[in-house]
Amino acid sequence: MDPLVHPEPYHPPPLYRFLRRLVGWLIRVVFRVSVTGLENIPKPPFIIAANHRAWYDSAFIIPFFPERPLIYTMAKRETVFNRDWKRRLLPMIGVFPISPNKGELDEQGLRTVYQVLERGGVMLMFPEGRYSRGRALRPLKNGIGYFALQAGVPICPVAVRGTEMLRPFSRIDVTIGPPIRPDVPAWWDLSRRVASVVDNVRTAITTALNRRRK
Repeated sequence: MDPLVHPEPYHPPPLYRFLRRLVGWLIRVVFRVSVTGLENIPKPPFIIAANHRAWYDSAFIIPFFPERPLIYTMAKRETVFNRDWKRRLLPMIGVFPISPNKGELDEQGLRTVYQVLERGGVMLMFPEGRYSRGRALRPLKNGIGYFALQAGVPICPVAVRGTEMLRPFSRIDVTIGPPIRPDVPAWWDLSRRVASVVDNVRTAITTALNRRRK
């Protein structure tokens, strides 16, 4: 495993546990946060697939999932892991480096994702690859379908509304949908199976985004 990856998902670093609790408390104090679907969280390992409105979306997702195992996220090696202090700090909060090329993960990044899932960890991914605007999702990358199928893990769809224009006491809705399991017919070719999984993820997130607020 990459030395810049925390190796034990079920033993998250103290800094991760502290920040998760602190951020969870802060967003509940500063914003009107509504979370639904906690009962849909599957048993680890699994992948969280969420829409992507802003760089701080993770702060409105990670605190509402169990503290263990650690939830891993990715960041660019060249622009985020570019200082010694960052290379020491970021692995302690579940962030590991990737070097994407034209929107595709590098070989080391691919191996890390599978290693995290194999060890029982949880991956948080934003399959749009870029920030979306409004309720319309950008086209989803196929990678999330490959990961789910080849690792044999479910995908937990999450829809977040209200983070694009944060203001004190503004309303944030977080919806956790039923897990999407990669149970597609084995006789389908791989590309068709991947497309089916990705389409199910898109449908789940879009449905939650378009649901009328109560």
